[in-house]
Amino acid sequence: MTKIVPLLLFTLLAAAALIVDASDSDDHSVQLAELRLTPQLTTDWDSVFQQHQVEGVLVLFDPQQQTLTTNDISRANKSFIPASTFKIANGLIGLELEVVAGAEQAYPWDKQQRAFKAWNQDHSFKSAFKYSVVPIFQQIARDIGKQRMANMLASLEYGNQKLGPELDSFWLDGDIRISAIEQLQFLQKLHDETLAVSQRSQRIIKQLMLTESTEDDTIYAKTGFGHHGDKYIGWWVGWVEVDERTVYFALNLDLANIQQAPLRKTIVMQILQSEQMM
Repeated sequence: MTKIVPLLLFTLLAAAALIVDASDSDDHSVQLAELRLTPQLTTDWDSVFQQHQVEGVLVLFDPQQQTLTTNDISRANKSFIPASTFKIANGLIGLELEVVAGAEQAYPWDKQQRAFKAWNQDHSFKSAFKYSVVPIFQQIARDIGKQRMANMLASLEYGNQKLGPELDSFWLDGDIRISAIEQLQFLQKLHDETLAVSQRSQRIIKQLMLTESTEDDTIYAKTGFGHHGDKYIGWWVGWVEVDERTVYFALNLDLANIQQAPLRKTIVMQILQSEQMM
């Protein structure tokens, strides 16, 4: 009997270890479309980030190849302030609640001079999205209201769904956070029009996200730039369509200043081309 007890204990501990190992190996698995994928780590992109002397993460999701690839699994799952990438969600919510009538809704300039010249003029909803006009999206948020905004963020399953104290700036300095992986999950649903809003709202926002269209490829995307401690966080998120193939991307970078902002697109484009996804 004394020999059986240690043997039984050893067997139970071994089984428990196997369960823990199986759980650990699946810690980073992600549900995207009908696929459950574990991010695959690559070092092939390190030289691109080093070339531009910045730290950050890029995550690529290719449904056709059933691959989810990143240069930094830990950072891919780390949440950051969404900054102006939140205009995608803010616009969807505004359209869905009829706070925004459509792409051509007019927003007359309030005559207040602001730092960005493109903001100091009349805008449509379409051009406000294109030029990332913060004051207009702040007004949209105020018109939505705190409770409705909170309810819609929950319906959209957007990031951590936390607003913070200021309704008209929580995506810039509040408590809301989203990871690169979560950006991809949100974008994939938007692309497939499966978010918990109307097809009309999703189609309008997708058209506003149209960034580049050539004979070879089409890019739908949104940039973001916000504070991250003593540095800045730069985002570029979206997808590229090439022939019948769609590849989703989400990039965030630590930036020293706004002069580095163009690196968001530069790095994504370099890596997409190196991966022959464009």
